[in-house]
Amino acid sequence: MSTANQDRLLSKDYVMLMFSSSIHSLMNQFFLVAAPLYISKTGGSTLDAGLLATIYSITALVSRPLAGGISDRIGRVKLLAGGALICALTCALFGFTASLPLLLIIRGFAGIGFGAHSTCAGAAAADVLPKSRLAEGIGYFGLNATAAQAIGPGIALAIIAGDRLSDYQTLFLLIAGLCTAAVVTNSSISYERKRRKLSAAGTPEGSITVQPQNDEAHESPGKLPKTLFGFEYAVFAPGAVILLFQTGLTGIFVFLAPFARWRGFGNPALYYAVSAAGSLLARLVFGKIADRRGSDVLVIPGMAVLAACVALLPSVGSITALILLALPLGLAQGVINPTINSMLFNRCSPARRGTASGAFYAAIDLGFAIGAPLLGALIDMRDFNVMYWASAAFIALSLAVYLLISTDRRYYRKHSKT
Repeated sequence: MSTANQDRLLSKDYVMLMFSSSIHSLMNQFFLVAAPLYISKTGGSTLDAGLLATIYSITALVSRPLAGGISDRIGRVKLLAGGALICALTCALFGFTASLPLLLIIRGFAGIGFGAHSTCAGAAAADVLPKSRLAEGIGYFGLNATAAQAIGPGIALAIIAGDRLSDYQTLFLLIAGLCTAAVVTNSSISYERKRRKLSAAGTPEGSITVQPQNDEAHESPGKLPKTLFGFEYAVFAPGAVILLFQTGLTGIFVFLAPFARWRGFGNPALYYAVSAAGSLLARLVFGKIADRRGSDVLVIPGMAVLAACVALLPSVGSITALILLALPLGLAQGVINPTINSMLFNRCSPARRGTASGAFYAAIDLGFAIGAPLLGALIDMRDFNVMYWASAAFIALSLAVYLLISTDRRYYRKHSKT
């Protein structure tokens, strides 16, 4: 088997995972825009819409480590299909329900489905990618979220433009149909079946390319590292980094639009477009660098740039200046998340990629859960300027933690001695 073939990035399973994850990213964007408007349409309040978002985030957070651990034992494909099916059913039901308690229950189950699907999709992507191109492939894999952020809100708003109940039902049924297509797509992912056939036949995995980097993917239980709360120790240092980083990043994701209004800048839509373009560019370009030169060369300058840009936001005096900051902010975000994600996969046993994926996404969820109320309270007590200085401090703290406990140099120097 040629090295070039073993290092091939695109495979049928990888493309299907991208398709399925794109659908679920669109689902999130559709609900982000439409759910608050639907709640208002059916007589609910802004607080009710916030409760829906909170229950969705909490159930997604809780489901991630459970889904990751279960997928490591029984496989990813079953949970991928099951998560997509739950999302399809909850989306179909949402538009035909006006009772807040029922809507909360529906969104709670939707969070479970999305948490399971996204966790297993990330782990499955790491399974099918060649190890020599893991960071690059994980970077490309995250493009679905960037693309959904760019096009999803516009599609949703176009469908519900008439503000009729039937418009909302059409939107929710559309995404339910797409999630049903994801069920079929996920069920067609074949790498686990091929691996089981090889194992049953007694054929060494290295003789046939099923997932080129994972000859070690079935380490015997006796060889697996020890765990704490089901997680290998290797996830905790980068997990702490991403939690602090995402806590600070909440200031941009949640409060950028209110900040622009507070400063009198008007609609910041162009900021989001430029930021998304920067993230897209970073994912296309920098993953190859991480694979060749390691994570430190990207994460350290990326966090430094991001902290500096966020600290500059209070001094921005016009929408033009805000848009100029959008490109480096987007580039830095597009560098850091996929690089740390691939770091977790590289440092954990291949047999536990599910729990590694669960740890990564749970740290993101927890960072937003901490950041949103904390930074929001700072705005209420002081103003947006103080909030962004605090956001920059969290990002700087994440860089400090990375330098102290999570660099590649420190990690591999420690493990070369064991």
